[in-house]
Amino acid sequence: MAVFTHDIVPDGDLYIVLKSPDSKITVPIIDLRVYGTDPPALSRDATDVEATRWYSPAIATHRYGRKEAVQHRFRVSSQTLTVVSPIFKIMLGGSWKESAPADATSPSNSTAIREISTGGWNLHALITVLNIIHGRHNKVPQKVNLKFFVDVAVIVDFWQCAEAVSLATNLWRSRQGWHKTPVKYGKECIMFLFLAWVFSWSEVFSSMAYLVLEKGEGLEHVSTYNLPIAMILRKLNDKRVWALNLVYRNLGPLRKQLHDGRRACSTQCKYMSLGALDSHREAMKKEFGSWEYTAKDRSVYRVRSLLGKFPSLEWKCLNDKDKAHPKGCSIEGYMESTFKEIEESFTQIQLSDFKAKKD
Repeated sequence: MAVFTHDIVPDGDLYIVLKSPDSKITVPIIDLRVYGTDPPALSRDATDVEATRWYSPAIATHRYGRKEAVQHRFRVSSQTLTVVSPIFKIMLGGSWKESAPADATSPSNSTAIREISTGGWNLHALITVLNIIHGRHNKVPQKVNLKFFVDVAVIVDFWQCAEAVSLATNLWRSRQGWHKTPVKYGKECIMFLFLAWVFSWSEVFSSMAYLVLEKGEGLEHVSTYNLPIAMILRKLNDKRVWALNLVYRNLGPLRKQLHDGRRACSTQCKYMSLGALDSHREAMKKEFGSWEYTAKDRSVYRVRSLLGKFPSLEWKCLNDKDKAHPKGCSIEGYMESTFKEIEESFTQIQLSDFKAKKD
């Protein structure tokens, strides 16, 4: 096994040992529904989140895809780490198995140095986090791609040291122009959601959460692998399911309400609305492969758009030529209050609802 040693702090009293570098998968896999196909199909989100990779000059010989077993040892300051990270404070202050004296494989002059082992993290992200924490800012990249940013965030989240790296992360965010967040649901959206959670970007978190709630199609089409965001997505998906169930719960009795004359403004309107409702069920079957009212494989946005395909009934009664037909007489119009309730609930999602909880 190849062993590489890196002196972040040459006279440091701690080794962080990284085993199996770059083995964690932090880019989620998202399958998106392709609408208008028969039968309904899914397409893998192929958005590039790794443009312009960055490698630390100190370890430029190590590249992605290396096959042999590799171990990297980083010499650091335990005092610095315990100041910025409560996780290190616990590990180094107690008898955790992660913290132990360096073994015989360590350099001979470091037998008294303790070591902590970890595994799987992106090698260049780890050395970047350690450089930031130890004030080696000239070793920190000025721009990074989205995947690298997320790899850094995974480490920062685990060590709970977001404040210590905030200067660099705020610089990356501003220089990348990431004040413009994704407008489409997919892996970029979920990765931004994770960044917003780790670094406490409240507005970004709310906007990305809204996107997941409105356009997400269920967790069965999302694989997060080693990205620790599953808890957040489960909670958001529960909210999405609640919203769709509310739509169906109010849409279900609409036929009887129309038939009994409790919703339509006239007999003509009643029959036209009933016809539109039947057409809606057929449209659902064509769009989703089933007319069943279920939250599986469909988004709140798509269901609402489908209802909106049936416009208001713009006509006038022959017996009352001066009176225009009410604009609210449409399937979407009947459901307007339901979608208003859903939208208000979605916009109330805040970072603080999730911040104290971990996956």
